[in-house]
Amino acid sequence: MEGDSITLLMDVNIEENDTVIFWKFENNLIAGINTEANISGVLRDKDRVKMDDRTGSLTITNTSTTDSGIYTVEITASLDVFIVFNVTVYASLPVPVISRETSCSSSSEISPVSKCELLCSVLNVSRVTLSWYNGTSLISSTSASDSHINLSLPLELEYEESNIYSCVSHNSIRNQTKHPDLGRLCQPCSGKTNHTVLAVAAGTLGIVAAVVGVCVSRKCRKTDKEGK
Repeated sequence: MEGDSITLLMDVNIEENDTVIFWKFENNLIAGINTEANISGVLRDKDRVKMDDRTGSLTITNTSTTDSGIYTVEITASLDVFIVFNVTVYASLPVPVISRETSCSSSSEISPVSKCELLCSVLNVSRVTLSWYNGTSLISSTSASDSHINLSLPLELEYEESNIYSCVSHNSIRNQTKHPDLGRLCQPCSGKTNHTVLAVAAGTLGIVAAVVGVCVSRKCRKTDKEGK
């Protein structure tokens, strides 16, 4: 992972005469030892790249994704040796973020949604797979290429579900898991309730209006009788 240290281990007896070691990264020389000429040194990122003068091992500290690639070491001693290391440094793996994809807008209050739609996202990732699980069962997944991109994955649920869902971002060496708060994210829209309240209120107003009308009518008739 980014920020970790990695050591490409060698086990060479540097004290032997006429030992020559060349470390290369993507065919570019980065470090070397020549015991006969009494020369050793690091040519690249000297603050992060170190070579053990006794074993020939190469250590890279505070790694980044740009350190990914092919490292080769050529050793000339009693026997000639050529070794290849394929190094992959993964970017930091973020914890997924889960949000509700649809909100209770004015339109949804008119026609309340019957499903809870969630969206799980991770930003600026590489070599990462994003997956939804129901318990231990995989529901769906999507993957990122080598480029730094944003990933998102939807999930549609019924309201008042009691299943245990999780969204997981993972690469070859690590994973991050987030469980949705269904009680907070999946509250049904209040459209039906609002319509019921409005219907009851309208009916009540109609009754009141009718009663007032009757009262006014009776009062009028009473007044007419008194006038007569």
